[in-house]
Amino acid sequence: MGQTYAVPIYSFADEIPGARFGIRSELVAAGNRLPHRHDYFEVLFFVSGGSSQRISIREYLSRRGSIFFISPMTAHQVRFDPSNRCFIIYFDLAFLRPDLASCTEIDTELLARAPELAPFAYQQDIDFILSEEDIMLLKTLCDRMLAERAFPRLCSEEIIRSCLVILLSEVTQRYERQIRALTRNRPPNGGGEQRVKRVMKFIADNLAKKMSLTGAAQKVAVSPNYLASLLKRETGKTFVELVTEKRIDQACELLTFTAGRVSQIADAVGFSDFDYFCRRFKQVTGQTPLQFRTRHAVASINHGSARVQQAS
Repeated sequence: MGQTYAVPIYSFADEIPGARFGIRSELVAAGNRLPHRHDYFEVLFFVSGGSSQRISIREYLSRRGSIFFISPMTAHQVRFDPSNRCFIIYFDLAFLRPDLASCTEIDTELLARAPELAPFAYQQDIDFILSEEDIMLLKTLCDRMLAERAFPRLCSEEIIRSCLVILLSEVTQRYERQIRALTRNRPPNGGGEQRVKRVMKFIADNLAKKMSLTGAAQKVAVSPNYLASLLKRETGKTFVELVTEKRIDQACELLTFTAGRVSQIADAVGFSDFDYFCRRFKQVTGQTPLQFRTRHAVASINHGSARVQQAS
């Protein structure tokens, strides 16, 4: 298969044992952090500044009051101008909601139990920009978390957790109308949801390999006909469409965040026929792979190392 291309995983919280939480407030050094991802939730809250941010394949222009929600394993690149002041918060689910620590992804079931996580699910759909009143409220919450973190006392962790829940909940309420509208368009919960999730994981874990509906059906212990009907009902798509969509999504990410040749990326996501990959990519995105890379590729790609320096 040759070299494997992937956005590097970097964790600023590796040194924190158990349930992880951290918060920083700083006039950050100017420059572009290298593209990376990590296995915890991250919030960027800009008190001042106007730099651009890349989350997944979307570009955002931040300003005072901009707040970004980066879900676990989402590729991103953080950029700062000299005047930026930004609160950087990171945590895992075991800290925020210990009762939900076993959950591994944001889905409708998790959002039903922890609706304050909705901004992470809809970052790509909503531009979260706070009013002056909300900026002061969230800044107060962040300052309190910083103080409790710097000088821990009895119940400091409980206060930090409460402030974090309030911060997430306040933003969720401010954008409740948009969030409810988006939630209505999500596939509804149903008896087949767990099987669909397992099929999606099967697809994600085997992108570079040949896959079939029969193989996926064996994986979730149902007949191919049943699985085909289930996928169509729950997602509106066929198995082949889901596989192609995931492969194209992964190709988009690799074209954006890595320096691999287009032919190598095609092979890495399971397209053995390069010409077919180019045709399918253009059908889905409206652009050739090279056109997509020209438009979306980040300015700073580490060509020689997967190490991320000065990552958020």
